[in-house]
Amino acid sequence: METSQVVRQIRMSGYAVFENIIPANEVSAIRKEVVRLQAEHDAESRARQEATRAKGHRIGAKGVGVLKQVINYTQCFAPYLADRRIMDVAETFFGPYVRISCTDAVVNCPGNERGYWHADWPYNQTNASNVKAPYPDCMFHLSSIWMLTDFSAENGATFIIPGSHNTTDNPSKGDLQDFDHEAPYPTEANASGPAGSVLFYDSRLWHAVAPNLSNEPRVALIVRYAPWWLNLNPTMIGRPEHTAMVLETGGKNYESTPISREAYTALSPGVQALYGHFVAD
Repeated sequence: METSQVVRQIRMSGYAVFENIIPANEVSAIRKEVVRLQAEHDAESRARQEATRAKGHRIGAKGVGVLKQVINYTQCFAPYLADRRIMDVAETFFGPYVRISCTDAVVNCPGNERGYWHADWPYNQTNASNVKAPYPDCMFHLSSIWMLTDFSAENGATFIIPGSHNTTDNPSKGDLQDFDHEAPYPTEANASGPAGSVLFYDSRLWHAVAPNLSNEPRVALIVRYAPWWLNLNPTMIGRPEHTAMVLETGGKNYESTPISREAYTALSPGVQALYGHFVAD
């Protein structure tokens, strides 16, 4: 689709799939590198998840491995983050000076459990820092899922509820009347696409982890684009807002570690502009 079509679909339906962002002859090598790195850090990821569960907080579905700030470990996918097609979409919503607030690797293993319906930070109501409902009619965050394998109903392409970004709340806490945030929904759909595609969605969109019924892992990158005016400090470990709103309250939050100076230096100037707000000293 053309940029204008992608933007229109996001505005109307809350999401759009932009195909062929990563060339077919390169996506396999990127996928293998991401899977290798996630496996190396799997024990650390599981320990962090269990510690969060032990505090009584709801986190992602079991069977899903996450490597936070994967760009600290590899920059093999980095050139595509500032692809002009990607930036045209983000800048249509936010204007210039767009920033990246999240770069995580996600591997959905065969047999992973279904997740709960939620919206992403800053709308997820289980987070210590969140925008209180009812939400204004404004996109604060543009999320994207980079498909490093084909996404299908069989291998757990993300569940979405089209149009749900137009509501003024989300069911993450499970307290919406007459809505079971753990159960299937009549209009849910799998956001599918071939490897190399990017699923864009308004972060208000209700979505959930889908079970992987195949015999192979479903591999993706989670990248979120933010406008210059959105305060990202509550998500950033080491920043005063994170300390006050998350650590001192014992709450749960989406959290990100700084990008290392070494990783930042390895990036092209165009991609560096997306990360300059959060470089380790």
